[in-house]
Amino acid sequence: MKSSSNRYGRTAALLHWISALAVILMLASGQALNWAPQSQVASILPFHVSLALLLGVLTLARIAWWIFFDKHPAPHVGMTAGQERAAKAVHFLLYGAIVVMVGSGVAMLLLSGAGSAVFSGGALPRFSTLPPFGAHTIFSKLLLLLVIGHISAALWHQLIIKDNLLARMRPR
Repeated sequence: MKSSSNRYGRTAALLHWISALAVILMLASGQALNWAPQSQVASILPFHVSLALLLGVLTLARIAWWIFFDKHPAPHVGMTAGQERAAKAVHFLLYGAIVVMVGSGVAMLLLSGAGSAVFSGGALPRFSTLPPFGAHTIFSKLLLLLVIGHISAALWHQLIIKDNLLARMRPR
């Protein structure tokens, strides 16, 4: 269940991969909301909001897991100090961006009073008129860049350097 000195434990790995899938689906559904005609927003938004709530819980669980129950493995053999600092910074920013995204989304639901309308099919407001929408938009772009960077670094390690870094995150 817990991490060892050279790989992540089952709990951390499962939280990571479920969160990764949720982030990708969130970003995709967020883009779908941006491009969908207003008549289709009501069918996409419940999925997007449900994922956001799940992702918020998963992110808080991951943070709590690291603080109270587990430790990160030692840096991967062959990583430079700069790469290790960059990896830590990207992870910190990923967690921060997710928290801001979920928080700004919840704030928009609360400010608009549309929480129940999202799931019951009531009239939806124009979320773009609400103050948290700006932060939600900016952090969605930041989150997308961070995800692309994170995936690119993992693939670079796996396919170019061939140091088998992804094996550290495989659930046992």
